[in-house]
Amino acid sequence: MTTIPKPELLKATLYQIAALLLVVAFIGMTDKLMAVSALMGGLIQILPQAWFSWQAFKYAGASNVDKVVQSMYRGELGKVVMTATLFAILFTVDKQWNYIALFTTFLLMIPLQWFLTQKALRH
Repeated sequence: MTTIPKPELLKATLYQIAALLLVVAFIGMTDKLMAVSALMGGLIQILPQAWFSWQAFKYAGASNVDKVVQSMYRGELGKVVMTATLFAILFTVDKQWNYIALFTTFLLMIPLQWFLTQKALRH
């Protein structure tokens, strides 16, 4: 009996973090506030998505279909709650952010995550 191997989504997350750190380092050469804002925006996208990926692929196989569905729901709920909580904490802790950099990096991490996840699922 053969099982489908779990995708290497940890690699996708690590590549995404590496890309984020490169962007932040580049921005940091000129504007520290923009760099920190970009870092926070990227992490607010990456961390909840990593949680979802971990939960979504925790179980496999037809005999575990109930567990698979439950873990997918748990992962999605956790991702939404974590994202909202991280934004809420960010906005209450400090009001001085470069919001353009923060939201742009958050939004740019989404298609990067899609691309890297698709690549991981193919292997």
